[in-house]
Amino acid sequence: MTKKKMRTGRKIGAALSYTLLSVFLFFTLFALLSAAITPERYDIQIGQPAPNTIKATKDVEDTITTNKLRSAAAGNVRSIYIVDETVRKSVEEEAAARFKVLAQVASLSRVSEGDAAATENQLASANEQFAPVSITVEELTAIGRAEEGALNALISRATGLLSEKLAGNLMENQTESAVNDIADTLLLEGADETIVKVVAKFLKDVIRPNYFFDEEATNAARKAEMDKIPPQVKIKGEVIVSDGEIVTEAQYRMLDSLGIIKASGLDITLYYGVALLVLLLGTAVVVYIWLFDPEIIPKFKELFLLALISVIVVGTSLLVRDISPYLMPTTLGILMVSQLVKRRLAIVMNVVLSVVISLFASASTGFFNMAMFTIVINSFVGGMVGLLVLKRKQQRTTTLLAGLAIGLSNMICTFAIGLVNNANLMNVLIMAEWSAGSGILAAILCIALMPIMEGIFNIVTPSKLIELSNPNQPLLRRLLLEAPGTYHHSIIVANLAEAAAGEIGANALLARVGAYYHDVGKLKRPSYFKENQMGDNPHDRTDPRVSTAILTAHPKDGAAMLLKERIPDPIIEIVRSHHGDTPVMYFYNKSRMENGDDVNVDDFRYDGPRPVSREAAIVMLADTVEAAARSMPSPDSEKLHQLIRNLVRQKADDGQLNSCQLTYSDIDQICMSFYTVLSGVFHERIEYPSIEIPRTRIRALAESAQTKPEEKAEEKPEEPDSLKQENAKTPNTEEK
Repeated sequence: MTKKKMRTGRKIGAALSYTLLSVFLFFTLFALLSAAITPERYDIQIGQPAPNTIKATKDVEDTITTNKLRSAAAGNVRSIYIVDETVRKSVEEEAAARFKVLAQVASLSRVSEGDAAATENQLASANEQFAPVSITVEELTAIGRAEEGALNALISRATGLLSEKLAGNLMENQTESAVNDIADTLLLEGADETIVKVVAKFLKDVIRPNYFFDEEATNAARKAEMDKIPPQVKIKGEVIVSDGEIVTEAQYRMLDSLGIIKASGLDITLYYGVALLVLLLGTAVVVYIWLFDPEIIPKFKELFLLALISVIVVGTSLLVRDISPYLMPTTLGILMVSQLVKRRLAIVMNVVLSVVISLFASASTGFFNMAMFTIVINSFVGGMVGLLVLKRKQQRTTTLLAGLAIGLSNMICTFAIGLVNNANLMNVLIMAEWSAGSGILAAILCIALMPIMEGIFNIVTPSKLIELSNPNQPLLRRLLLEAPGTYHHSIIVANLAEAAAGEIGANALLARVGAYYHDVGKLKRPSYFKENQMGDNPHDRTDPRVSTAILTAHPKDGAAMLLKERIPDPIIEIVRSHHGDTPVMYFYNKSRMENGDDVNVDDFRYDGPRPVSREAAIVMLADTVEAAARSMPSPDSEKLHQLIRNLVRQKADDGQLNSCQLTYSDIDQICMSFYTVLSGVFHERIEYPSIEIPRTRIRALAESAQTKPEEKAEEKPEEPDSLKQENAKTPNTEEK
């Protein structure tokens, strides 16, 4: 239960660490980007002169001007009416029916001139037929006294005038005036006034408008005209108000929407956009790592390093932007990530960081302007050029060469883009010079920051490996002086490991340096290891189990020494796992001979772990092969080749290679490279005979002169000048 709680606690701690790292990176980049693109704020009021010439920080709409223009366009659109043809017909039919009733009532109520007025009964009967129209006794009497022909003519004329009014499209508010016009016309033509009033009553009852206002069509027409007016926009970099100009309401509203007026709030949409952009770019990197480099996910140190590099690159670019946007070191990220983390991941980080940094570029027009486009292209192309240079060499100065190559690439790209977008050749040359400085600045910053990052995060880099391979390193120096046999064994193992790693595409330099240090733990008890013994073997008088404990402790002892010296973890992994958990067969057999078969082989194994990386597995195989090849009595090509194959097969059969990423093809290439190197080490040599080197003539003469100086002085002839000169130049080594 305790172990389960511990595992749960570790998972919770890891989740908390990743969460804090994500929050740190998000808010840091959000703050840097916000600081970079947040515009300066001014104290501005409507009707007051502007304190500065202010340009649009992004595309902004002049809403007041736009609304005025659109309102004017809508006002110019006339109202749309429609004619209902069915109304005219129904009104005419209804009027004819009413007038027919009128004629009938007149016929029934007809009286002669001078007769008495119509009775109440006649009026009631007439109003009943005229309902809802009602007339008076006087009006009924006038109708009854009218001649039939004259009344019919009046009705016919009224019907015709009604048709004319309806034909001319009669609107709602025109019905009453239309009836009045008809009545006036009838009166002007001499009709009886009382009868005209009755006719007017009938017309008012039946008349209806046939010309209606179409609100929907009118609104659609007005909207169409308004849509023809485009938004009045000030594009990014365009002057909104000049210095000293009286600020209008339209200008004030634009500045307010940009969030650059002190009295108003901030442009919240700007910060929403920044937050969303940072979130999307971060998600893209996380998805890439999850899909293509999942082995990095458990390595919190490398993820934190990626976050720190991103912050450094963005922050440095923000500081440099005020000098020139083209000088921003956009390729600093790809230089550092490729050397400190992983080359392929560096390409992805370069794309993301170049997009972010390009937003820092100030521009005169538009969003994707020339400066931003140039910065992105420079970063893409220059980053690839820098990686190409870094791949070929493994030295500190290579970073500077990569920076020079990036600077040259940036200059060419900027010049090419400038010729397309800018007619001013002098401006193009200036931009190209700043772009060249970007690559050099990135290299200088990388050289300055790399040792700091290596020290803080204890990371292995090509430059660090080269430093660690120096024989004057303290542990290697001790190994040479205190355990010379182990030192020379490590040199040969390093040659084997480097050749094999290079053959299968692994990190050859890491394999070499790991091999240099793989037996550094033997410094604790150098005399207990065969290669350092000069005759006396302390194991002859030591219990096999004790001897095994001494031998199997050297990987752990070496790892502890390297950890104390802050040697990078990949090398410590090689040292700790270069024997895996293989058994020490010599002392296992010795124990069996002393104690019988009741001996557990697991008591004679190394503590492990087994190799996880390809480099660690290669060093294990190289260590085994070199030790066995050294002990061969009479090595030849066939024996050596068979020995290498057998030893590698034994390691594979024992499961020592199960945790690494070696394939069968890799193992075959490793064996061939081991054979090639060892063939050169154990090549056949000729036996040199013991022959005395004959003395030169001059030396013989000199020795003779020393033996009999007086006799030689008498018999010696005079030497030629050339011989005198040669004798003068030749020192007498024997006297020395």
